[in-house]
Amino acid sequence: MLSKFCMEVTKIKLTLFIYIGLLITTGYLINSFFQFSPNFNEYRGEIWFLAFISFTLGFKDVREIIKPLLNVKFIYKPSAYLYIIISLVIPYLLLLICVHYEILLDESFIFNYKYGQWPTAGWSVYLRSGILTPIWEEFFFRGFLLFFLIKYTKPFLAISTTSILFALFHPQFWIITLAAGVLFSITAYKTNSLIPSLLSHSLWNLFMTSLFL
Repeated sequence: MLSKFCMEVTKIKLTLFIYIGLLITTGYLINSFFQFSPNFNEYRGEIWFLAFISFTLGFKDVREIIKPLLNVKFIYKPSAYLYIIISLVIPYLLLLICVHYEILLDESFIFNYKYGQWPTAGWSVYLRSGILTPIWEEFFFRGFLLFFLIKYTKPFLAISTTSILFALFHPQFWIITLAAGVLFSITAYKTNSLIPSLLSHSLWNLFMTSLFL
């Protein structure tokens, strides 16, 4: 019985590693393609989103991790709204401190924030930053990765690991995304739902986008 259980666990882990490998490979190929085809660069986010959703829905083990987290039970928990507010306020205060003292952020980011000199764009940027990006990042970091790690390690380590990876994924303003990643992860863990962290993430991205457009 024990050996059968171990085999099942190994099978699940192998499937999930294949899933991650496919995502990394696909992301690399998409980026490489658009480097040689800059005219289609504005559609890169949408193509990546479709690829991510396709792979995520295509792996049963991944679906089984994420599906239970797509619930709205949090609406009956007052603490959930507090988590949402905190996950927006703390990164904003940290952003103000970093910009004011010109620390811990990329110099070009600080300059663009202070003087609003960011390339203008249309509604497609709001679509990507406010909807598509929060969905796939929450599904992956706070859905699949966080709750997969929680099965095999302590919540503190799972939250720390996913938050660090999330910050490394956004090196230009890593300290902001590190703090946001921790708060989003705590929100998802405490509410046992991805919807609150998804709302926070979406609102934060829309706020940041509105500053530069």
